[in-house]
Amino acid sequence: MQTDFATQKSDLTAPSKSSSGPAMDAEGPSPMDHKIVEIVPPGPVDNPRAHWPEKLRREFDENQFSGAVGNVLVSETDNVRVWHLSLPPGGWLTFHRHVLDYFWTTPSTGIARGYYQDGRIVDVYHYPGETRHFRHGKDEYFVHAIENVGDTELIFVTVEFLRGDNPPIPLADDVKLALRRPSLASSCDR
Repeated sequence: MQTDFATQKSDLTAPSKSSSGPAMDAEGPSPMDHKIVEIVPPGPVDNPRAHWPEKLRREFDENQFSGAVGNVLVSETDNVRVWHLSLPPGGWLTFHRHVLDYFWTTPSTGIARGYYQDGRIVDVYHYPGETRHFRHGKDEYFVHAIENVGDTELIFVTVEFLRGDNPPIPLADDVKLALRRPSLASSCDR
């Protein structure tokens, strides 16, 4: 079952779990405000992505079951997966599916454009230290892609909890840092 975005939106727009809400100063909202701007509303239920370009629809179809929620899986235990995501200005993380409870945090300021399975496109303004938590009940999920439309590098660390209501999505080896690194033995032989 697809997670209802109304539920997700409340998580996205709620104050960070690490703060008491938006910081304010004499000038009004500070750069630490979490802001979401809807660029395109959700599409019709029968064909929510019809208004997307063909290339974007094809990329959704090809990647909607991917569990790669970052550029590289840097650590995995029986309990968690830890991901790094780094997107330079103009960078893109293709569509991926969230099925596990997780949180992400960012040390950077920037603007991420999200493309969601319901056809919606939103710009999210991020600030250093921002942290968001998400929960997915049995058979709940959401699918999205991220584009960096700002002029600064976007950096996120995402931690997925493997012991939840849904099984983790199997991952391709090429997203795992441990399999990307040359072995210590082979680098010492040089």
